[in-house]
Amino acid sequence: MQLFDLKNVNYLYLNRIHALNDISLSIEQGEHIAILGANGSGKSTLLKLLDGLIFPSSGIVKAFGKTLTENILDGEGGDFPRFFRKKVGLIFQNSEAQLFCPTVLDEIKFGPLQLDIAKTDINQRINDVMGMLNIENLKDRAPYTLSGGEKKKVAIASVLSINPDVLLLDEPTNGLDPRTQRWLVELLIELRKIGKTIIIATHDLEIVEEVSERAVVFNEDHRIVADGKAKVILNDTALLMGVNLIHEHSHRHIEKSKLTF
Repeated sequence: MQLFDLKNVNYLYLNRIHALNDISLSIEQGEHIAILGANGSGKSTLLKLLDGLIFPSSGIVKAFGKTLTENILDGEGGDFPRFFRKKVGLIFQNSEAQLFCPTVLDEIKFGPLQLDIAKTDINQRINDVMGMLNIENLKDRAPYTLSGGEKKKVAIASVLSINPDVLLLDEPTNGLDPRTQRWLVELLIELRKIGKTIIIATHDLEIVEEVSERAVVFNEDHRIVADGKAKVILNDTALLMGVNLIHEHSHRHIEKSKLTF
């Protein structure tokens, strides 16, 4: 089943600065996709379009068969806005931008409450999500008092509590310590197993093959220059160098590492 279909999409900031340049892309239910590109290549802008936070300057973005427009998601779409918000969740690169409630518990409750989910279901979801992420001990804490890794876990919990079919993650490993990065990768692997569609924008190539089967590559002109199997793309040194994801020596292994005294 096709979830998203983008045709010739352009997005301009301030009506003059290109962030996306003639993007055409189709995403199927159950896919696990890494959106790759250097900083500023358009990855985050693409996720915002898929989440209905912004809308194309030209071209068409369809989600679940409907063309996404501001009017459709702002009251003229009947039941579709609520349906869409239940289906798609975005986890921001900067977790602090996503957390605004007085306590962690309030944060995790917020999304389900906006979607009129039954109170008994909300309580069950909160317990399930906090247990899954092992954050029960944080429920009464104020989000601003948390560590970076804890904030990321709470941001993820606040999205998982609405149980979306589609998870969009913007640079999810950014700023995380190695242990939390590993925890995140293992969580994404588990979410894959239960059928979630997962789309990750990243320039962290180390995690890509573990969490994605398909990779879409942006160049610095904000265009898609490759779309295929993640494993194949990760082995295309010329491509990765051309889009500024690696430099010319990063793919070489150091053969001699012993020091002599």
